[in-house]
Amino acid sequence: MEDISQYDDDLWEDFEDDAPPQITYQEAVERLRTLASKRTDVLVEWDGKQEWDGRRWRADAYVVFPEAQGLRMRLKSAALLEHFERIVSSGIPLPERHAIWYPQDGVIKARLVGDFDQFHSALVHSLFPRQKRAVDLPSPLRADLAGVLASTGAFHVSEAADGSGRSLRLVSVPPELSLLYNTRHGGGLSPSLELLGVSASNATDAQKVLVAYGTSYLFGLAKAQGASLRLWDTGYRLGSRRGPSYSTTLRFPQRQYDAEPAELYGAGNAAGRHPVERWLKYYQVLEFYMPKAVDWEVARQGVAKQEQAQSPYARPQKTGSLGSEQNQLDAVINLAVTQADIAGLLRDRELFTTLSDPTIIQHVETLEDDGSGAPLPSSDYRKAISSRVYGIRNRIVHMKEGGGPKGKPLLGLHGREARDLAADLRLVRYLAEKAVEHWAAALP
Repeated sequence: MEDISQYDDDLWEDFEDDAPPQITYQEAVERLRTLASKRTDVLVEWDGKQEWDGRRWRADAYVVFPEAQGLRMRLKSAALLEHFERIVSSGIPLPERHAIWYPQDGVIKARLVGDFDQFHSALVHSLFPRQKRAVDLPSPLRADLAGVLASTGAFHVSEAADGSGRSLRLVSVPPELSLLYNTRHGGGLSPSLELLGVSASNATDAQKVLVAYGTSYLFGLAKAQGASLRLWDTGYRLGSRRGPSYSTTLRFPQRQYDAEPAELYGAGNAAGRHPVERWLKYYQVLEFYMPKAVDWEVARQGVAKQEQAQSPYARPQKTGSLGSEQNQLDAVINLAVTQADIAGLLRDRELFTTLSDPTIIQHVETLEDDGSGAPLPSSDYRKAISSRVYGIRNRIVHMKEGGGPKGKPLLGLHGREARDLAADLRLVRYLAEKAVEHWAAALP
């Protein structure tokens, strides 16, 4: 399963020692202020007032990085001082990539996301080549893997044969990243990227180095070990995360469904698949029924050839022929769902809000609202939905550098929009479901 989870609100317990701190909280704050005074890009905010927060009388101090998107670190215990001192004394956050750069040491540490289970399997195979089964994390291997990541690291590569020059390796998530970006370290099993020997003039250049070398390294890791990891990108979900709702009612079969689209529909339901892949599985269901829908339209319109038939929706004469896939999709949707079906689906306010927002999935058709965020009364949205679905299809499958048709940007696997596909997954899944049901036949 892919680890791209949001962060917990309070993670400081992961790093507090059981033993009481050796200095007071006020002394810890003053030490941080002294370090921060030597820099122009770090502030320590604390008014020293005593307030009851349910556990103790104190208002916590914050370390602020105004030039790093205003990033704020909360000092919740003097026991964390060692980690805070390292960051404040020499660390420069790179928040767009959830990374930190230590210019004096020439080191960048960056958070990774991706398929951690697959990474653990690759790591076990590199350590124990005869190990064939997947990693059982509760097993003793868990401690072994965590120990390797915390000490020597894994998959170390160097620029020079003797190990000198720049190098990269995967290590356990260091406390600095967890404190800066409020993310858990996964019991020592979540990997982060460490790039050593970095030379950069400023934070912008350091981030470019990280992206250039980090991306190339992770591609090489995928090629050599099958691991699926990538650098964190701060662009995150803007839209709904809600998945489809399920009827939960299972009855004895009354209708016979086509095997191929039924299997594709089931594959689209696999939560372990990437959202883009799931979306394409549902779209393939609609593709399967295009010939049947076209044949029906040709017969209905009384023409001899497919190219002579027009989309059931009002499209320009020159581009309305059923020879194009967009118009074939029109024909499928027109038969599979009714205006009332779509109106019922769009009563879900959260779903409609996402589908009508042009900033969530860009460069595709959006659904027009009534000015208050609600669907237009008595509006038939099927044509707009068909255009939206086909637009997303083009942005996914036309994987050409520089974009797809008319220069529209790609909807890549690891971009923010791919993580915002939840509403469109619900929509295309609904259309696929209706298509399978529409062309079902009676069971013998």
